[in-house]
Amino acid sequence: MVTGFLFPAGGIRAADLGLQTLTTTGIFIISGLSLKQGEARDAISAWPAVLYGVVSILFITPLAALLAMRLPLQPPALAFGLAVFCCMPTTLSSGVALTQAVGGNTALALLLTVGTNLLGIFTMPFVLCNLLGTGSGTVALSPGPLLRSLIKTILVPLLCGAAARQYIPGVAKAVDGNKRALSMLSAVLLSLVPWMQISRAVTSDVAVSVGALVAVVAAGVAIHLLYLAFNTAAVRALGIGGRSGPQAVAIQRALVLVGSQKTLPIAVVVLNSCTAILGSSVGLAVIPCVGSHLLQILVDSILVSAWLRSDRIAAGRES
Repeated sequence: MVTGFLFPAGGIRAADLGLQTLTTTGIFIISGLSLKQGEARDAISAWPAVLYGVVSILFITPLAALLAMRLPLQPPALAFGLAVFCCMPTTLSSGVALTQAVGGNTALALLLTVGTNLLGIFTMPFVLCNLLGTGSGTVALSPGPLLRSLIKTILVPLLCGAAARQYIPGVAKAVDGNKRALSMLSAVLLSLVPWMQISRAVTSDVAVSVGALVAVVAAGVAIHLLYLAFNTAAVRALGIGGRSGPQAVAIQRALVLVGSQKTLPIAVVVLNSCTAILGSSVGLAVIPCVGSHLLQILVDSILVSAWLRSDRIAAGRES
């Protein structure tokens, strides 16, 4: 984002050459290559947790978009970008990684990650149109073109990567042996997107104040804390996974973490599909998505550290 702001010419040139489409395709091919179907199947037995996670991620937490759209931010593209981010499925990797770090149910986290990102391709266009395209007076979304865009840019590359892992000999072993390199490559590809978007925004006549940026970042953190509070209260009230015991804690922690995070790459794809609506402001709409994505990982890392500290204290008392 900083590079795009200071040196916009390179980002504009890269966007004109179609690099943005290639980066998005690359991100989801890598995601498909990393899918391990066997691990996801192990979590299906915990179907109440799976059902709650899907409903929370795809239908309940997106309701925060109604609040985001009403924030008095200027330009309005900032509020629109934050609202789009609220409607996304869960993160592609950080939710699973944090769940594993805290000793949560990793198989459940993986199943929800794969499931909601695939189902979200078909539900998001209608959720977005109902939440953002009705009564706001600022957007006019149509589910058909958005659904086609998501299938082409997300589902097809994801399935190609998954098929290569499943059916081409040696691919799965090579991918598992180079997880770190592939993760870094995916991160680099993802970072190119805001670089190009911000470069375009800088060369337009759209201006944004520091106060507005601070406000939208604070709003993103507040919405994520709201997600954490809601999911924590809901899984405990419903007794998902059981009322007590290590298994219940593992399932509930997985649901809280994965159910409260939102993915950045798909948000960028959606915003790219809204270029006709936002025009040159689409680059500004990416800013709250990037900021919220990074800050949710920071907040959840602090939460995981607190949980681990609490576990150590409890273990010390028992011994």
